[in-house]
Amino acid sequence: MWNWDDNYPWKKGHHHCDHQCDKHCHDDHHCHDDHCKDCFQCGHDSQLLMKIIKVLCILKKEIDKCEKLLCHPKFGLKEIKCEIRNIEKAVFSPTFGLEEIKTEVSEILDIVKNINIEIPITLLSDIKSEVSAIESAVFNPTFGLEEIKSEVSSIETIVGGIQDMLENPTFGLVEIKSEVSQILANQGFTNFYTTGPFLVDCIEQSVLLKALNNTTTPQTVTFNIRTVDEGCDVEEVTTTLGISTPCCIVEDTVTIPGYGRRNVEIRAILSDPRVQVYAATQDCALSKINEFKYAQWVPVATFPCS
Repeated sequence: MWNWDDNYPWKKGHHHCDHQCDKHCHDDHHCHDDHCKDCFQCGHDSQLLMKIIKVLCILKKEIDKCEKLLCHPKFGLKEIKCEIRNIEKAVFSPTFGLEEIKTEVSEILDIVKNINIEIPITLLSDIKSEVSAIESAVFNPTFGLEEIKSEVSSIETIVGGIQDMLENPTFGLVEIKSEVSQILANQGFTNFYTTGPFLVDCIEQSVLLKALNNTTTPQTVTFNIRTVDEGCDVEEVTTTLGISTPCCIVEDTVTIPGYGRRNVEIRAILSDPRVQVYAATQDCALSKINEFKYAQWVPVATFPCS
């Protein structure tokens, strides 16, 4: 609602047609002469004129708003005309417009007219019977929704228990993987082999190492010769044999670390489990003393001690 007393261009209480007789009329309390009547008429006309101007101001504001809406770039007349053109193009499109729709409807009607559909009298009864059977099945206390929900809840509980078991550090997946790795190693499917500990005399100065590549691609074997004294101090020598030719044997002779009688272990790290290894300790004349053929090497899952 517009406030007719506030929205006009003149100040509140101001009369455009104030007259000198106003004071005279108020002082004498007599306004019967013609001059005062004219003054009264002038004041009345002034109020009417102000109200008309108010209305015109309000109309102008509303017209300005309408002009802004009509000229708006997103939803004004220009956009409306654009949308109408798009609608006209769609309606009169030869591919999917009204003509094509009418053609499709006409073809559908022709097809439907040629179809003779006989609805059995018992169709509704059969439908109701089927619906009733479905409802009975759904709400059945033995195998209905409630029982299904109960079974699902039980399954969720079981699955949660299985997940806890799988994540158990003692007998979960991690431990299973470790056990499987050990089993595979015991069956020879591993990349890690050891001679185990053995004793060498002072005459055993070197070890002869051999590797056979039983694959069709280049392979490597890394040998670690470890001497462990009574205080568990370790002296170690490492050598790597590269076998670039398939079905080929390469060898190397390495000095055994330490001196005198000592405990020794030889480790072999294979790039492929199909590679076979051999080792033999030698004296100064290169005669074999301790010999470890491939079948005598012990497969292990890993070397925890380095």
